[in-house]
Amino acid sequence: MSAGRRDLSLLAAGQAVSVAGDSAALVALLLRLRPDGSGWVAALLAAELVPFVICAPLSGRIVDHTETRRVLLIALLGQAVVAVPLAVFGHPGITVVLFAVLNALSTLVRPATSTLVPAAVGPQHAARGYARLATGAGLGFIAGPVIGGMLTGVAGSTATLLIDAATFLVLSGFVALVRARRPPAGSGKQRHARAWAGFALLWRSPVLRIALGVSAIASGCAVVDNVAAPFRLIDQLGTDDLGYGLYLTVWGAGSLFGVQVIPRLSVRLQPELLATGNLLMGSGIAAIGLVPDFGLALAASALGGFGNGLANVAQNALIAGHTPADQQGRAFAAAGATMQAAIGVGTAAGAPIVTGLGAGYAMAAAGALAAAAALAGLVGPSAHGRAPRTCPASGAASLDAHPRA
Repeated sequence: MSAGRRDLSLLAAGQAVSVAGDSAALVALLLRLRPDGSGWVAALLAAELVPFVICAPLSGRIVDHTETRRVLLIALLGQAVVAVPLAVFGHPGITVVLFAVLNALSTLVRPATSTLVPAAVGPQHAARGYARLATGAGLGFIAGPVIGGMLTGVAGSTATLLIDAATFLVLSGFVALVRARRPPAGSGKQRHARAWAGFALLWRSPVLRIALGVSAIASGCAVVDNVAAPFRLIDQLGTDDLGYGLYLTVWGAGSLFGVQVIPRLSVRLQPELLATGNLLMGSGIAAIGLVPDFGLALAASALGGFGNGLANVAQNALIAGHTPADQQGRAFAAAGATMQAAIGVGTAAGAPIVTGLGAGYAMAAAGALAAAAALAGLVGPSAHGRAPRTCPASGAASLDAHPRA
């Protein structure tokens, strides 16, 4: 096995373990806060998103100006430490604050992991690398929610969250074995670039300015699902904690299939694939809000998950393929902040929408709006003015969360 494939396998395996723990933990936290009302559920989801907006400029600079594997190891160990008091203290306010700190560290983990992929396998194989990484995450997401629902029902949320703390240590062990290195940006103009340079990279690319903009709007609408789903599935469709975990697992299974599409299609279709993924995701969410029983909700979840996986890999491949190698930390952080800001708006709107419309109609309306936004991107000018597929380290060419996987 080549060094690049070995490193990718380590990262993918670590992703599987970590995402399984994170998915189980999110189920445990949502179920922990559900008796306190939709406001606390929305606050928890906001605590997952807001750090990505606030910390993105600093996180991107750190990833670009520090050896990337070192950043990843330090952030993962920090997450393991924070996860322990998150497990122990059950007060809603403390839970939300600690969850925000955990995700502040994720603003380093996500761009660092994303930038290590082309460093390990080469820019020309980045799309396949992201698909492999997303496959590991998808496997973790399949197992995690069911485990989370089962453990929370049997042993309580504390045990589930302590297991999540252990998965951060497992992932850090995998990362320690990775041989690939992405050295810090050299001295000069790139090292002294402004904190918001990543957003300028995204804006200067006609492809990414339109494709990611439409995707952010679609995801901001779709994220109402995260607030509404526990109430829709448990209160309206009559399932239980385990059934809610199964629903999330089916979403993950659909996402797992979706991530396999990108490497098999032309990279010139990536903007259309991003829009198509968001269209399918929105359609699935709308169907979940309208179907009459839990079985059909699972089928709709598979469709939405497929679109979610397709969109996530297409987005990562687009960014890596249109960004100079020494600025990818900023670019991934800025893209994550853009998506999370849109999702944060949708999350903040989730509680009043669910209260006003009811969980089912809220999901139907949110999914329909997401699908409409994605359709506008699919038939609009998103494919115009494409830049070359990859850009060298010199930077000659132009330039996570989606709601779920």
